[in-house]
Amino acid sequence: MSYIGIIGAERLDAGNLIRRQQAEQMLKEGYDLTVIKIQTGWEMGIDGKWRFEIADPFLETSAIEDYVKPRFGESINIRFILRDTQILTAYPEFETLTLYVMYSPKTGLAGYYNPETNGIVISMGTPKSEFSYQIEGVLLHEIQHLIQEIEGFAKGGSPKAIGMRRYLRLAGEVEARNICLRHFLSEDERHRSLRTKTQDVPDRKQIVRLK
Repeated sequence: MSYIGIIGAERLDAGNLIRRQQAEQMLKEGYDLTVIKIQTGWEMGIDGKWRFEIADPFLETSAIEDYVKPRFGESINIRFILRDTQILTAYPEFETLTLYVMYSPKTGLAGYYNPETNGIVISMGTPKSEFSYQIEGVLLHEIQHLIQEIEGFAKGGSPKAIGMRRYLRLAGEVEARNICLRHFLSEDERHRSLRTKTQDVPDRKQIVRLK
């Protein structure tokens, strides 16, 4: 799944903004946050910005691998590995986003976004790798960082710049990891649970970076 914001949600369905206004009113009236999400689909991020959860857009890792293996060394348009194209409706900026895949036995740096090529470079890892180090998991993680930029959400960062301990506490990184954790929930479980129920760092310990 992915957490989109007001910009993406409005592009998907104008009715989403009416539901977001309903969520704001319910929050003012003191409704429980879980009740607000169940009734409207919206929840509040640690940065004070509203989020709307949509289904996983990508094919499963095995299907992606079948497609990319004959195309090693090529720049692959992201559309060809999507199972659900609503992410492109929400963010048409992703229409030109590309994927470049390579094999690597390492699981440290599994993927990154290259702004010069508007592409995501990914290490395929192995079938035994954790989900977060498989293609689908890395794509979900990196796409969330791009959404954060567009929506003005709290951002991630680089462990080289601030150290690993602070990096892991950055709200943008917590959210991008949480995307992969919530991948294992059913649609109903996602609809009924807040981000705080699955994230690996509690709000009180997160570092909010907006620029």
